[in-house]
Amino acid sequence: MSLGPLRGRIAVARGYVGRTATLAGTAGLAVGALTTDTLPFAVTLAGAGAATAWGLAWSATLPAGRVRDAATALYLASPVSAAGLLVTEHLVHASPTWWEFALDALWAVATWKVRPARMARVLAGRERSLTPQAVQQVQEQQAADLAVAGSNHPMSLWWAQRVAVEGGVTPGTVLTDVERTGEKSMTALIRAAAPGTPVPTISITALSALLDWDEEEITVTKVKGHGASIRRLYVGIAPQQVIDPYTNWVQNIAPKGMPGTQITEIRKVPVTNLTKELP
Repeated sequence: MSLGPLRGRIAVARGYVGRTATLAGTAGLAVGALTTDTLPFAVTLAGAGAATAWGLAWSATLPAGRVRDAATALYLASPVSAAGLLVTEHLVHASPTWWEFALDALWAVATWKVRPARMARVLAGRERSLTPQAVQQVQEQQAADLAVAGSNHPMSLWWAQRVAVEGGVTPGTVLTDVERTGEKSMTALIRAAAPGTPVPTISITALSALLDWDEEEITVTKVKGHGASIRRLYVGIAPQQVIDPYTNWVQNIAPKGMPGTQITEIRKVPVTNLTKELP
């Protein structure tokens, strides 16, 4: 979600500060596990204390209630746990032990991956670009943009809203040239929304689950004469595929059993003379 020039820069800067603080805390914990010197211990503990004080000051700006309590706990989780680890290492330190490094590594990975302070801001509604409402707005905007790039067919709109969104089966694509080929079958073209980019690999299993359609009746193929930025989608079995033996052979039989072959002539014989005619 666009935050504007100023708020956007602030959000990016805050992210860098958080990452830097995590690295600094990890370094302080590692030094604490290796030495009993007072200076590294005092510096790291002062940093954790400053982060704790900032978290308390920030939580004071939130309305009283369970949300503030939960956000405060998340915001203070990293500095308080780091201070606890550091004090424990300083008190029981005799020589470096494996459990000290293991706990330090666990703290670093958890803080880097989970980012509790950012989760606290999201929970409190202070991280506008990451709130559920903002994420939904972004997805809706993406769907609208893709729908404009595609066609106004209902299937194209559904594709833009459910399939082509970020995190969907095939993000960044549009569905065009939708054609109904039977009562329960259709074909269409899948195109990459950005020119010069390929259509992502499409999981038939995921698309089948989204459509609630049999996997065996969903096919994505190359389009002859075109590059990887366009693919042909088949859903269902068109009646002509059953009626027309030539098409049925090319699309269903030859690829599986006799690649590169095609029917050149069909002979129709009476069933009563089948044994006599075949030789």
